[in-house]
Amino acid sequence: MIFGLILGVSYVQEPLYTSNQNTKFLQGLAKAGLGYLDRDWLANTLDPLPVFTELVWFTSAFLHPYFFYLYYIILFGVYVYSLLGIAETVFKFNTPVKKIVYLVFIVTLHCLQIRIFDFKTHVYLHYGVAEQYILGDYFQTSNFGVLILLSIHLFLREKIVLSVFALAGAATVHPAYLPSAALLTLSYLIILYTKKRRFQPIFLVGGLSFLLALPVTLYMFFVFQPTTPEIAELAKSLIVNRIPHHSFPTAWFNSIAFVQILVIILAIYLVRKTRLFVILGVPFAFATVATVLQLLIKNNTLGFITPWRVSAFLVPLSSCLIWAAILGNIFDKNYPVLQKHQKSILFVSLIILSIYVFVGAEDQIRELENRPDYANVMDFVKTNRQPEDLYLVPHTSGNFIEFRLYTGVPILANYKSHPYKDIEVIEWHNRLMMAQRFYSPDFRETRCQALEEAVKAYPITHVITELGDINPCPGWTQIYDDQRYKVYKPLPIAPGN
Repeated sequence: MIFGLILGVSYVQEPLYTSNQNTKFLQGLAKAGLGYLDRDWLANTLDPLPVFTELVWFTSAFLHPYFFYLYYIILFGVYVYSLLGIAETVFKFNTPVKKIVYLVFIVTLHCLQIRIFDFKTHVYLHYGVAEQYILGDYFQTSNFGVLILLSIHLFLREKIVLSVFALAGAATVHPAYLPSAALLTLSYLIILYTKKRRFQPIFLVGGLSFLLALPVTLYMFFVFQPTTPEIAELAKSLIVNRIPHHSFPTAWFNSIAFVQILVIILAIYLVRKTRLFVILGVPFAFATVATVLQLLIKNNTLGFITPWRVSAFLVPLSSCLIWAAILGNIFDKNYPVLQKHQKSILFVSLIILSIYVFVGAEDQIRELENRPDYANVMDFVKTNRQPEDLYLVPHTSGNFIEFRLYTGVPILANYKSHPYKDIEVIEWHNRLMMAQRFYSPDFRETRCQALEEAVKAYPITHVITELGDINPCPGWTQIYDDQRYKVYKPLPIAPGN
């Protein structure tokens, strides 16, 4: 836990609720009774993250939202514990001074902001390619990828069954980790066979892994079965083209990704005489083949699966392994001198960690006190919300990503948050196009025509505009104005009309 506090406080979490949390938390908070989110269309679509949704529901209904910060601190602890354990097993980090110096590096790698041209070391040396990552600025499903690192640590310690449970845990909370779990299981099986030359442990470990991953696999298979091949293909196309930076190497393969790949290759070389060679090599080889294939065929299914997500654990592990190798070499060559000054080294290391924690705590307080410029309009909506409210908000504006969870009020749609069932993806797209017609009308229609059609199709009760837009249409009256944002609702219908 102390490791989690050191890295977690130094790393700094963004305040609830931000960015992806507004997608991942929506159904859990709606179930817990936040405002009128149970009436929101997206909150009632098929849930791709049922386990995480239950965690969000339970925390919000019976505990306190601050527990989400605590959960992340715990995951930070698992992350550091796993990296330290892997280094200890592979590079014999069995002395306190080695461990504390290595911990200083891990915290430095993640928190010291160094920029070399466009390469931010505190980001890209522990992020994977295509903006995939385990750790990030806030608590979400991807953070449970720390269980993958824990699995590797447990496997190296010969705790095979527990390592398989850890893999299944990561995939169960975040099904996008299923390919990573499958590849690591394959790596484990290869190692077990080469070590024992018997098939019995292969069948036992492989069978256990299969059984543990079966519930989430069956859930995803049956719940998200294609409605028709054509509809499924259209839905996948809509999703992957919404996030090309995740889905297509032509969008994410750049100089930053090139450096990250070199880091992985160097780490694989450094551990070539250990079991980590297979553990790193199998996922990396698969991701490389899949990336080349995607460059050639640009397939929507491959882009949707994002097989290069394995880099989310390969990059941070590789970065830390490189430093562990360097540190181990330094200690081996200078052992007498370092042994003589180990108390001084421990003292300096603790001072450095204390500085990171102090600075991180200050930044964390500042983050929690930060009030965005759109808070006033959302406070107005939250204060005046009614059960029947449905807001049309600027759908591509980053300022309205947080609208649902901040206000507890349903919206028509936004660009950030989407469902996963194919027919629901198409409905989400239709809603976006309806909003697009109002906020960015083309030459064939006016905003008023677009709004009239939207109100006929959906029970929209309020409209928000930004940057000084005038009253959108006749029949609507302004009820809020803060110079940047305006809120409108329909005029009451006169008696007899």
